[in-house]
Amino acid sequence: NVPGYGSVILRRTRPEITNEGGLWDESRSLYKSIPNGVSREYQLDWTFPSGTAISFGHAQYERDVEDKYPGSQICHLGFDELTKFTERQFWFLFSRNRSTCGVRPRIDATCNPDADSWVSKLISWYIDPITGYAIDDRSGVLRYFYRINGEIFWGNSEQELMAKFPDMAAIAPPKSFTFIKGTVYDNPVLLKSNPQYLQNLLSLHPVEMERLLKGNWKVKYEAGTI
Repeated sequence: NVPGYGSVILRRTRPEITNEGGLWDESRSLYKSIPNGVSREYQLDWTFPSGTAISFGHAQYERDVEDKYPGSQICHLGFDELTKFTERQFWFLFSRNRSTCGVRPRIDATCNPDADSWVSKLISWYIDPITGYAIDDRSGVLRYFYRINGEIFWGNSEQELMAKFPDMAAIAPPKSFTFIKGTVYDNPVLLKSNPQYLQNLLSLHPVEMERLLKGNWKVKYEAGTI
């Protein structure tokens, strides 16, 4: 209901958006109840009478985000499977996360664990370095950061970071960040309607099973093994 609000939700390729049960199908299920919402499948977007717009985009190639969103103001950015995007793509779109519509700009991202992904380093504080599982007491804890010349500096509060980096603080406060762990057990609707799905995950290769069922961020294949 906020005029000027815009959201862009991304997958790495267009087919991932339009696949059976993908983002586009989910959007039709969610938004069909909103009066006078208009969808355009060829554009993969929704518009509503207030002027709000929600669109689905992709960035298959490295420079796609720079070619498609060079001057964009995107109040909400969503990344589905963030580990599939490059670090450069993420931080460029991070710079497009702005708006004057009155809603605080926000970025949300979902993903499955990938030990070799740049995301693994980004969330390392939340992950047990020995077991690879999320640390329960840290899940959902808010942290703050400045990113300077490609390096991220973390703090437990805005004040802590602003005191360490007064030059940056004079320009802007730090950004907030959190990681929330999740597994299939956090989806009771799915497990109730399709209890056999657990067996699907248990049937995977042990490495993939650790990732997709248990949320392990350290397990990975070793070269030379079968």
